[in-house]
Amino acid sequence: MTTVLVGYAADQAGTEALALGRLLTSQSPAAQPPGQLIVCTVVPEVWNHPALSAVDQEYANYLDEHAQETLTKARTLLGDEEGVQYIKHAAKSATVGLSEAAAQVGADVLVVGSARAGVSGRLSLGSVSSEILHLSSLPVALAPQGFEARPGQQLTRLSCAYAGTEVSNSTVLEALRLAGRLGVPLRVVAFAVRDRQMYPSLAGYKAENMIVDAWRERTQAALQRLQEQLAGHSPPISVALADGESWEQALGQVEWQPGEVLALGSSRMGVLARVFLGSNASKIIRASPVPVLVLPKVG
Repeated sequence: MTTVLVGYAADQAGTEALALGRLLTSQSPAAQPPGQLIVCTVVPEVWNHPALSAVDQEYANYLDEHAQETLTKARTLLGDEEGVQYIKHAAKSATVGLSEAAAQVGADVLVVGSARAGVSGRLSLGSVSSEILHLSSLPVALAPQGFEARPGQQLTRLSCAYAGTEVSNSTVLEALRLAGRLGVPLRVVAFAVRDRQMYPSLAGYKAENMIVDAWRERTQAALQRLQEQLAGHSPPISVALADGESWEQALGQVEWQPGEVLALGSSRMGVLARVFLGSNASKIIRASPVPVLVLPKVG
């Protein structure tokens, strides 16, 4: 069973995170048993030693009441769905609170929403999501602005961004394991972005096209080898590749299913067993038209 913990606040980002959490725990015929959804709201810690003063007690009561109202709103948004757990966790910050709560409940995935700085349908990292990405030892799922999942919508496929490196191979294996637990097929996708140039380089566009064609040939061969090596594994695996003059264009070259999520690996420069985004991963996150699942560094 996959346990998904959603960091929920009573705002639009919280609503979007809740929708993604529901999608990740949606029951698939191949997922047995179905996932466990846990909704968590974080409240500030209250100093309670040796004893709370009257003012401190009043503040503590206020925080408790606010947390209960927040969780009640989440329960209403989920339609009082059965089997969902609702918890509150006191901590010095939202980042610390969500990390601690995820560890306590044994979560497999931590879900947060997008900051409001970006555009609808795209992801934008805020202070909390950025901190969690650098702190978490769990996969972190990010919900784009405006993300919705209709009632009954199931997770349909997990795609994994592939760079053709040894680290990327490890990411694919981790994504394969997670796809199996979620009960969905895995697609391995390679993306390339051409440098934007106002004028042709000295070598000219012909040379640039030759480089891209060579990349496509080399990457297609690598994807085919990977597919052959993983043949017979469950879940089923498909491959795709795309290029463009921007990450938005490259990601737009492939078909995305309703209920699909894109998995990314962490940078090899990150802390061991933690999530750390490289420059390309950050660009893919901002350009992705679907929710993104960032996997921690393996090994």
